[in-house]
This record gives sequence, structure tokens and C-alpha cells, in this order.
Amino acid sequence: MTYHSQLNLIMLVTVIGLAVFLYLMPRFQSENGEEYSISLRAPETVQTIRIVRHGQEAALQRTAGTWHLVEPFSARADATLVGKILHVLSASSRQRFPLKDTENFSLDHPGIELYVDDDHFAFGGLAPVTNEQYLAINDHVYLVSPRYAVWIPVSPLDLVSAKLLADDEIPVQFELDGVSVRQQNGQWRVVSESADSLNQALLERWVNLWRFHQATELVTDLRDHPDIQTVITITLQDGQQIKIKVFENNSGVVFLRSGEQVGYYFSEPVSRRLLNPYAIKAD
Repeated sequence: MTYHSQLNLIMLVTVIGLAVFLYLMPRFQSENGEEYSISLRAPETVQTIRIVRHGQEAALQRTAGTWHLVEPFSARADATLVGKILHVLSASSRQRFPLKDTENFSLDHPGIELYVDDDHFAFGGLAPVTNEQYLAINDHVYLVSPRYAVWIPVSPLDLVSAKLLADDEIPVQFELDGVSVRQQNGQWRVVSESADSLNQALLERWVNLWRFHQATELVTDLRDHPDIQTVITITLQDGQQIKIKVFENNSGVVFLRSGEQVGYYFSEPVSRRLLNPYAIKAD
């Protein structure tokens, strides 16, 4: 058999195999062409999430409408990222298979498992031709877009919010070392031993630095930051208070919220401005 004859035979076998696959595939599709809903659970009703990925586990819990990481450490979760994870609840598929022979779907040892309240999702391999991902829930396997797995973080630390304050934590007063910054009648004012004052534009810029600037790095091991430089008290619009411990060493400054186990590392220029509103004026 010549080389060209062998090539033609291989192409013929491939075409026949694809034709057989396409012929058999519709038997697993909805007869009326409708899509199957993966879950009937509404994202806003979810109270707990657990992720198992590559041997690492992370658990989240919703408390008073806010998501918190509770395992393997305590910290505020990134609400946007949690919302992306819960997008899987609204997923749908035109193909549904009975959950049998899990190895055929690479579900015998799933790389990602997601627990949303009482629902258990297991992410398997990719299907040929369509490049969709096998997703098992309850007694069925569905074919869905791979993006639902992509939205699940690799590391528990990736779930933590990189901002010191949540979006709904509106500050009205900051008590720093020798400086008090307060909001009165919608206007910010600074009270300190210095006679200098800061205008509204600079003060609002400083407050927004606290509210919106993201940490350069999140730190779980604070052994390199043993000494507390100061404690900052932030009073919120709803009357609650947040205490933040500030650690400093030769490598930088870490801010740690009371009750949490993840520190927020900021570069020297940013941390200097956070700790002293007058540093904003110097810039």
C-alpha cells in the first residue's frame, strides 16, 4: 500500500468515526431541543460553599449578606469572585448522561469538586469535538463550558478580598496615632496636634485610598512581622468599629484586621500615606 493510500485510509476511518459520533450524540440530547438546567438553586439563597481542588480545601460562609472564608483561615472573601463561582448554578446543557462509568468522563478522580449548600458538583475531563467539560451533579453528567471550572480559584488565598474595607463598609471616622479624621455634615475634617489643615479634595482622596486601594500581597505568615507599630480604629456609618493592627519590619508594612488571619501588605509609599493623611499633601 502506497503512502497516499494509507493517508486516504486514515482519513476515511476518521470521517466514519466522526459520522458515527455525530449520529449517536443526539440520543443523549433533549428530544424537544430544550436545554437542561444544571441546578434549580438560586445564588442569592446559598449560605455555604466548599471547594476541593488539587488536595486543597476552602470553605466559605455567608454571614449577614457578606461572604467570609472560614477554612483554612479566616478572612473576608472577594464578593465578585464568589459571584463568578455561583454562575455554575445558572448553567444549562443540551446534553445529559446518566452518571455511570465515571472513568469515561474522567470523574473517577475529579480535579475540582464544588459543594454549594447541599449540591455537589464534580468537574471531569473535556469532551472530544465540542471541547466542553463534563460536569456531574446528583445522578447525571452534563456538558458545559469550561469557564465554570476556570472561575474556581486554584488557591484558597485567591478567594480573599484584596481591599482593606468591603464596599458596604462606609467609614465616617479614623483614629490613628495622634490624628483623628472625621466626617461631619458630609464634610471630612482632620483633628491633630498640627495646625495645618487639609482641604476636602485631599481628605477624600485619602479616605478613598483606604476604601479602594488593593494590597500588593496577602500574607498568612506573620512571623516576619512580630512588632505592632500601631492600632487604627475605623468607625463605620452603621456604628460598627474595625480595629486594624499595623506590623512593620525591614521588608514593608502589613495591615491586619481584628478577627482575621490574613494580612494586607502595602508598599512603603502607599502604607506611608495610609498611616498619615498629611503624606497625601506631600505628594
